[in-house]
Amino acid sequence: MLFLILIASPLTGESARPLGPPIAEFFNDRNRIARAVAAVKSSDSKIVMRIVDYLYLEDDDEATIVVDANVFADVKIGAEYVIVFSRLRKNRLLRDEWELNPDGPALVKARGLDTPAIYASNAAITTLLTPRRRDGLSADAETSMLLSIAEDKGDLRAHELAIFELYLQPDLQIAISADNAMRYAAVTTGADARLKNFLLEGAKNFPEERRSPWLAREFRAVIAAHGNVLDLNSDIPLLVKNSLLGLRDGGTVQDLDMIARHLYSNAPGVARAALAAMNDIDPRQTLALAQKALETDDIHDVTRRELTRYVNERNGA
Repeated sequence: MLFLILIASPLTGESARPLGPPIAEFFNDRNRIARAVAAVKSSDSKIVMRIVDYLYLEDDDEATIVVDANVFADVKIGAEYVIVFSRLRKNRLLRDEWELNPDGPALVKARGLDTPAIYASNAAITTLLTPRRRDGLSADAETSMLLSIAEDKGDLRAHELAIFELYLQPDLQIAISADNAMRYAAVTTGADARLKNFLLEGAKNFPEERRSPWLAREFRAVIAAHGNVLDLNSDIPLLVKNSLLGLRDGGTVQDLDMIARHLYSNAPGVARAALAAMNDIDPRQTLALAQKALETDDIHDVTRRELTRYVNERNGA
């Protein structure tokens, strides 16, 4: 299964270099981008790709590409794809050094994506991966193309690429039109937990009129859908935590009881986010709800320490 490493801010586990949009990373002189038809699958997990047209830098008319088992199984002979590949790989001993890949050209993976860059060929993906055509797009047109890809779950690699691209382009978020904001909201509602988190975080940068009231409604839906016992090895705790923090701006006193349930979470980070959201909404009621939680044996030890500190500070102890 594909995927993106989930984020804290913005992605944990990444190098110190700031993470940028993946398509911009594809436009590197080490890489080639092409429309290509899958011609032959070999027994050693290589696919011969017959080049139709190069979108970024030129190379041979044919490339035998090293692929992983998922790509090998998914690719259909005779179908056209847009591929990003390189003949180079990172030197395994020397940082920032590159060397010829002894296995041959391989598909590129952008930082943050665990997804090889091979996508079903269509007008949107071709335009976005052709620098000379992409540079002439308005923000609205680029957002619309990315949303058209994100709306189609038939190509999961392209679907995830588009969502990651939308998340990492604040300029597009700030300039989003009313129609595209509605489409974005629909994609967000239908996304799985991993991708929903990216979409919700990106939407925080929308102008107020483009994110209200749907964004707060989506935060509430996430918070209401999950209980106190979360799978700590899943993407759910981060999604719930970020949704709770999302209600720090726009939450109401009617949300307090729903949010307060997460003070009892088995994930202390989630409980901490719940406390922060509650305190921003109504500190007086938050104090009473925190004291109530401390009277039980149902909260995490870390949460107990933080609630105790909060109560003592509020009471001037």
